[in-house]
Amino acid sequence: MKLNKSNYFSLDADRHYMSVSQFKSFLPVYGGCEARAMAKLHGEYVQKETDAFLIGKYVHAWNEGTLAEFKADNPSLYSSRGSTAGQLKSEFKAANVMIEKLESDSLIMKALAGQKEVIFTAELFGLEWKIMIDSYQPNFTAAAGIFTDLKTTQDLNKLVYNSLLRQYEHFIVAYGYNVQFAVYAEIEKQATGRDEWLIPHMVAITKQDPPDKELYQFDYEDITAALNIVRNNIDRVKEVKSGKALAVRCEECDYCRSTKRIIKPKRFAELAVY
Repeated sequence: MKLNKSNYFSLDADRHYMSVSQFKSFLPVYGGCEARAMAKLHGEYVQKETDAFLIGKYVHAWNEGTLAEFKADNPSLYSSRGSTAGQLKSEFKAANVMIEKLESDSLIMKALAGQKEVIFTAELFGLEWKIMIDSYQPNFTAAAGIFTDLKTTQDLNKLVYNSLLRQYEHFIVAYGYNVQFAVYAEIEKQATGRDEWLIPHMVAITKQDPPDKELYQFDYEDITAALNIVRNNIDRVKEVKSGKALAVRCEECDYCRSTKRIIKPKRFAELAVY
């Protein structure tokens, strides 16, 4: 299957290729659920687009240079009632402030320059993977190339509680962004035949008032460590996606709640919290 921007996020592409988001969707440690992931691949579940999700897409459209088209294609960005009818909703006005914050920083804009939404495919751990890089600069300097991904988040300093591991984590680790950049580096390296990884960067902009921002760099040690996370978990993901193993329900996500059936009573003694 040949990928382009029109079919990259299609169900057929997700069935044919593995992606970082799909990989994480199978893993409980990233809030994933095997049953929900398989329901999505079978076309039985569609994730709802929240305002938070749309804000991220709004800022990404700016980076890609397609914000005008994005606004035209998404009338829900605009208020339809009262004195504010026809105006951007407050959350998307805040997104404009986020964009202004990014535009005012020369180093961030330098990191976000280059080719936009670049697609690569390659084999990794016995599966075909797809990636789409936000900003791609393979010849950033004579010595090294870089790629950069743009993320919107709540707070750069907020620690996220992982209920499975029962510990707090930096949002980059909690949301698996380190895994994303490692896979991107390896897939790009294989697809282009280069000898070394490009240096991954992440631009983060918060939804606070005023927004905070940061530019993170990932080193080769970070890439190696995160690829090991994929290596240690990919066999189970492959078995479930291929249908060789039965998907496990988490019984906590929206999909499991909506399809839950009571088979037997739960004993009160099982409710102890440790």
